[in-house]
Amino acid sequence: MDVRFVALVLVMAAAIAPITSAAPRVSPDLAAAVVGIVSNGQVIAGGITLASGPWGTDYITVSHALGVGRKYAIVHGNGVPALANPVMACSSAAHGMDILVLRVTSHKDLPVVEWGDPATLKPGDELIAMVRKEFYPEPVKMKFLHVNLLEWSRTAAGPWSEAWHNVMVAQGLAEPGFSGSPWIRNGRVYGLLKGRVRLQGQSAWYATAETATRVKQCLKDRYYDQLIPKDLDEDLVPEK
Repeated sequence: MDVRFVALVLVMAAAIAPITSAAPRVSPDLAAAVVGIVSNGQVIAGGITLASGPWGTDYITVSHALGVGRKYAIVHGNGVPALANPVMACSSAAHGMDILVLRVTSHKDLPVVEWGDPATLKPGDELIAMVRKEFYPEPVKMKFLHVNLLEWSRTAAGPWSEAWHNVMVAQGLAEPGFSGSPWIRNGRVYGLLKGRVRLQGQSAWYATAETATRVKQCLKDRYYDQLIPKDLDEDLVPEK
């Protein structure tokens, strides 16, 4: 399996069914916050700023990128890479979450993203997945379905491992390399793309994301409370 992308396949593979519509518009400032995660000279995933100060900047992405190696760099829109070091991770196997934090000491006092509460989303709400240009030329529309894959699918616990129980699920395009792309609505980030799934007996694929709620949980569980952004620490920010 491609370590750059998590895909749970319950039946024979089929093409993903994307939502076809015009390219969505995204705030230029927020688009600039999306970075490429580089391993061995190749962009393998997306990520965003989590926390920043005079000490540098911490970027957040998905931990299954750890399977590629432990030498990382961060690439902004200018294409210039900067060395990044892993400082904390919650792995699917050990913690039931898929989160990785990378630190760049040479990036100081950068703007960070705002987080939103996935519990405020309603079925049918539109989110935008900001995918790195190395993998897709434009942002991708996601149609929110449920904040919990297990509840949405109404299946027994057996078909889904614990790592998938509480991930957000949406209808939309998800391909290798999309991992770590933020799901955005009204200028806030609600989750980070994890992979794709489909229900047994169905041909359609669905995209999944680690939610902002689980990001906060991961940071607390790993004793990185100081990295929790103010909006996450205040029980997330309700949608306006």
